[in-house]
Amino acid sequence: MEETISLGEIFGILKKRLVLIIFSFLIGLAVAAGVTFFLITPKYSSSAELIVQSKNDSSNANLQADVNANVLLINTYKDMIMGDVVLNDVQDQLAKEMDYDLSKAELKEIVRVVQSQNSQMFQIKATSDNPDKASDIANVTADIFKEKATDVLDVNKVTITSQAQVNPSPVSPNNKLNVAIGAVLGLMIGIGLAFLLELLDKTVKDERIITEELELPIMGVISEISSKELSKGLKLDLAPKIDVPQATQTTQPTVTEESDEEMPSRRSRTRV
Repeated sequence: MEETISLGEIFGILKKRLVLIIFSFLIGLAVAAGVTFFLITPKYSSSAELIVQSKNDSSNANLQADVNANVLLINTYKDMIMGDVVLNDVQDQLAKEMDYDLSKAELKEIVRVVQSQNSQMFQIKATSDNPDKASDIANVTADIFKEKATDVLDVNKVTITSQAQVNPSPVSPNNKLNVAIGAVLGLMIGIGLAFLLELLDKTVKDERIITEELELPIMGVISEISSKELSKGLKLDLAPKIDVPQATQTTQPTVTEESDEEMPSRRSRTRV
């Protein structure tokens, strides 16, 4: 027989396990907040903007073609920035001038090249656990690329349109998002546990289970009693009983009246 559950029964289960659901929600919220604020190291990001102009002298007719070519060349600039030609000098300059001991592998993790769609401009973005370090790495990388590009690539001019500034606001983690995700996960786990416990509970909760699933007749129904009424009844039953002693009955002698016939006859004497 197919078992169905009504909307009212669902709300009944949620209400019955409300304490468990709230507890799970708070646990998820607390765990997410603890991990976000105390375990995850915040990251800071700074970006330097650049534009590269090629040496080709183009007429107005070929201007759009040159622009498209420069846009495609940004991938080449990206490979150059992330290669040893630039990063070796960036590593040396950071160690000498700013005392940053970073390997090339670490620099490749920190530095990224971001290109705006259909634009000749691109950004050198650095992400670090220190906002000042992120700004310094981005600016040094932009300066080294500007020097190397005119020598290695066939470009006319590299212009740094915007220096990287110190950004005191962390870009990760997203505190609000992480806490919200933890709270939602805790709520979902609590609801799942509520239905799981209800599924594992094999006690008879409704007379339909007896008639429909077990196919047994109902012999009688016992009315429900609340816990308050039950405790009140137990208090009355357990109250000490005081036996009141019955008054002792005193037997009094019965006085029977004797009839004149039963009375002994007395002699009458005549007094002179």
